[in-house]
Amino acid sequence: MNSERWPMRRSTRCARSHPVGYSSAVTSPSNVDAGDQTPESANRLQAEHLREMLLAQCEQLDADLATYGSALERYQRRGEQTQARRIRGMIRAAERERRSVQDLITGLECRFLVTETARSEQARRLPGLGAARQSAPRVHPYPTPHRVIRN
Repeated sequence: MNSERWPMRRSTRCARSHPVGYSSAVTSPSNVDAGDQTPESANRLQAEHLREMLLAQCEQLDADLATYGSALERYQRRGEQTQARRIRGMIRAAERERRSVQDLITGLECRFLVTETARSEQARRLPGLGAARQSAPRVHPYPTPHRVIRN
């Protein structure tokens, strides 16, 4: 009954395949659209592009931090503690964001932008990371419901 309603000529199984090119002005550099690149080189180009964007964001955050620092000094000189406290909060938030952006850049460099020789060196060093870890068990400030506490 369904075969009479929907003949094979309308089925998606018989549809012609159309090549779909990767093109996004927002997320990719224009030279990725060349089509003759391997996925690894395309990933590398994308990572380089993203790294440049993140570096620009770091520069902007550094400029913001400099502005906040001068404003903090000005408010402290005037004795305006409420404004100084507000600026300190903004400085902490900007520093946190700067650290997270820097961590993203480091992750990109480690995963996509490192050379093959450094990659093999890194693979050799990975098993030895056990000694660098903390030997003390993790301490949680609040017990979980799964942990039994006895006095």
